[in-house]
Amino acid sequence: MKHLFLCLFICCSFFVTAQTPFGTGSQPTAPAKPVRISKPVIDSATIYYNLGWDYYKMDSMGPARYYWDMATYVKGSITSKYAAYNRLGLMHQNGEGVAADMNTALYYYKKAAGVPGRFGNPDALKALGGFYENGFGVEQSDKLALAFYLKAKQAGNEYVADDIKRIQDRIRNK
Repeated sequence: MKHLFLCLFICCSFFVTAQTPFGTGSQPTAPAKPVRISKPVIDSATIYYNLGWDYYKMDSMGPARYYWDMATYVKGSITSKYAAYNRLGLMHQNGEGVAADMNTALYYYKKAAGVPGRFGNPDALKALGGFYENGFGVEQSDKLALAFYLKAKQAGNEYVADDIKRIQDRIRNK
């Protein structure tokens, strides 16, 4: 038993010696810089939007609409709020889980389009361009349609170039 303790003592002393570099003796080293872990920011609008999207993918339109509606009212990312308004507009335009209603869809698309000086959802801006181009719920106007298509392009919509070209050709030919 004494030999076991002696071996254990020798092994531990070698382990401790191996942990400190030679020549440093008992000099203290500088303490490590503390790592600061930031707390995650809880963004309710994004959480509700993602929950709505999950239910939408499962073809559960009622819960999807509920969570997207909640995303528009709670605090959080303005981008998520605009995306939720856009999804609600699409639901009303296509009649997904609700009766198809172009006026309500137009209302949600306008909310998703943003405020003056700040672009909203690029897809909603493109949809508004389509509403004005075709006269759905509004008076048909190629100039307003072009304005919304150009805003959608500036906001980052990659699929609006053909729409812009078509409207510009139509305006030139008038």
